[in-house]
Amino acid sequence: MRSDPFRLGLFIAAAFSVLGLYLPFWPAWLEERGLDDAQIGSLALAWAVTRGLASPLWAHFVDRSGHRRRWLIGIAFASTLAFLPFGLVPQQAGELFPLLLALTILFAGVHAALLPLGENLLLLQARERGLDYGRMRLWGSVSFVVASTVGGRLIADGHESRTWILLLGLLALGALAAPALPPDPVRERGPRPSMPVASVLADRRVLAVLVGGGIVQASHAVYYVFSTLHWTAAGHSTDEIGLLWSEGVVAEALLFAAARPLVARFGPRGLLGLALVGCTLRWSALALSTDLGVLFGVQWLHALTFSAAHLAVMTQLSRAVPASHSATAQSLYGTMNIAAHALTLLVATPIFHRAGAVAYWPMIGVALIGCCVGWWGMGAADTESGASGGKPEA
Repeated sequence: MRSDPFRLGLFIAAAFSVLGLYLPFWPAWLEERGLDDAQIGSLALAWAVTRGLASPLWAHFVDRSGHRRRWLIGIAFASTLAFLPFGLVPQQAGELFPLLLALTILFAGVHAALLPLGENLLLLQARERGLDYGRMRLWGSVSFVVASTVGGRLIADGHESRTWILLLGLLALGALAAPALPPDPVRERGPRPSMPVASVLADRRVLAVLVGGGIVQASHAVYYVFSTLHWTAAGHSTDEIGLLWSEGVVAEALLFAAARPLVARFGPRGLLGLALVGCTLRWSALALSTDLGVLFGVQWLHALTFSAAHLAVMTQLSRAVPASHSATAQSLYGTMNIAAHALTLLVATPIFHRAGAVAYWPMIGVALIGCCVGWWGMGAADTESGASGGKPEA
């Protein structure tokens, strides 16, 4: 149906808007509740680790059942309910840290699968019905920018307490949008896979794509964690830095809008090559300059460093992984991403604290390693199973 891309895009937009508000502003809400930096950092770590562990577990059950839409509806409503108790947390809640930790783990564990399963449904719809994955996915990038920009204005000037109600509203919007999702594009017949996680990890071609893609994304670690600090120290204002971040996400959305012709022209390996070129140029420029004109110029390269690499992995997964294992593969990609970021930060953080922007130089090497691993996996997959291949369902 013509309305299906709209319904899929609406759900993805609602899901990404939650992250657009949660990631930049939830720490401020916790600080307003009296938590110190160490406690906030511990909650952020618990949130990330829980998501990395929970997402493949959810996907395992989804792939075994074969009912993605049904699970997405349940998880969307459960995420909204899991977030409700935060509204009962009083001011000066530092002594309630164990309770906040438990609530954070609960919310992260339930919410973890929402985005991977949503993207998985996009991929299956695109593969089976000829829809444009990039055109649907771009609304996630757009909604992230809108949520972070509008949310920042709404909670400015001491209104951090509004963050919870805004997030709850966005979660509820996603829960209301989920039942309108189109039916699963494929009614898979035959025996369901008993161990989809093991099957995906046992395929060295797919594993190389997942690991390589995660490593390429981890080359953004210094940018994600330290760029705002670095640019602030260089004298740039909060508004200027906000525009730089928004520009990167706009570039990301523009590439997704042109995804179909780009995939047709370059293929997954070509897109990965473009990502490596983008990483080399971007991280070199950020290591060498804090000039505002240079920064605005290279932020457009986010279209290559993030979007091209992500599109390469998504395209290859849609070709090399059967539908019965696709949710698991999608969630494992997110887990590899988190793990690679954590390991990269272990190396990059001491370098940044000692030498500042010098920490960007090793990120070129990280991107090179990731592209080589992913390139090999994509090449092996093309050789062994062809462009529309995929191993038989287990």
